[in-house]
Amino acid sequence: MKLQRRKIKRGRIEIIPMIDTILILLIFYMSFSTLTRREKQIDAKLPFISSVIPPPTETVLDLLLHVHDRERITINGQKETPYNLPELQSLLNQYSVIGQEITVIIEGDADTPYQDIVSALDVCAVAKLTRVAFRPIGHGENTAATER
Repeated sequence: MKLQRRKIKRGRIEIIPMIDTILILLIFYMSFSTLTRREKQIDAKLPFISSVIPPPTETVLDLLLHVHDRERITINGQKETPYNLPELQSLLNQYSVIGQEITVIIEGDADTPYQDIVSALDVCAVAKLTRVAFRPIGHGENTAATER
């Protein structure tokens, strides 16, 4: 008696489950990768106020920070004692420790790098000062202050 040979089925690659698997892997890798580009520098210029418009006087200013650069920050117009960022940090921490509720106005020259102004804002945030505002300086005020 002769036995019949079985027919050997040839293996077959199913393409539909492979596409599903690749799509799931693609979604998985895309969801865990960083898709944002980190900003290294902000190319922004501070706005300026013309010398014709008077500055607002109804706001009570407790601290006025004038940022010339990272190493030269004057407080309330005292040009003889400029602060750098660590010194400013310790001063603002003293205000925060005693519970003094102060308003901080940060202003910068037209040629001040914006990163230096943001660094001064970061110092205020570390000192837990929440009443912080920005005030631009007009070109007319800036030149009059440097001529004296």
